[in-house]
Amino acid sequence: MFDDAAARRYLTGLAPVARGSVRWLIYDDIRQWVSVVDGEIAPLREDCEQVLRASKEGNVRASFVDAIREFLAEGTDCIPQIVALSCAVLLQSDGNLDAVFARIQSGVMATLVYPQDVFVRPVAA
Repeated sequence: MFDDAAARRYLTGLAPVARGSVRWLIYDDIRQWVSVVDGEIAPLREDCEQVLRASKEGNVRASFVDAIREFLAEGTDCIPQIVALSCAVLLQSDGNLDAVFARIQSGVMATLVYPQDVFVRPVAA
């Protein structure tokens, strides 16, 4: 399991996140694969809003989780889609886009993909 201590060790030595940006850690338990990406908040918010507009009726969270898994299988070119879908997963639990993005900007976020579930949460300092 990739816990907060492992995440902090993995992030050690990276330059601080630029103002107006977010750092996202993605972990795939099956492949034991970790990626860290820094991106600007404004385009990420637009991507998340687009994902939400495109979502259909039904179990939206399950659809987002399935899409995250599919993009992980495709590789590193799909990191932006994984991050946007991760934001949408957060929004499903919170319901307020402004609150979600305030949470995202407060530190490093993580998408942790395990066989049984996908967790999207901040990495504890």
